[in-house]
Amino acid sequence: MAVDSDWKPNFYKYEKVRRSGRYNMIMEAQLAIKACDISSREYRDILLGYNQYKSYIEAQYGSVDKFMREYKP
Repeated sequence: MAVDSDWKPNFYKYEKVRRSGRYNMIMEAQLAIKACDISSREYRDILLGYNQYKSYIEAQYGSVDKFMREYKP
């Protein structure tokens, strides 16, 4: 899987909505996509490659929690 250079802002938006618990990220995908304010393709890419993106985040920031606190899109 190729990773775009601008994936962090989209991952941040996705993770913020996921953590809110407001939507089931799979069953209510259309609502979650709107809440994330990203395209359906970007959403799909993050959903399918979530573990890979998470691994990149953990390697660079130590944890997803730390990324969410420190990263500012």
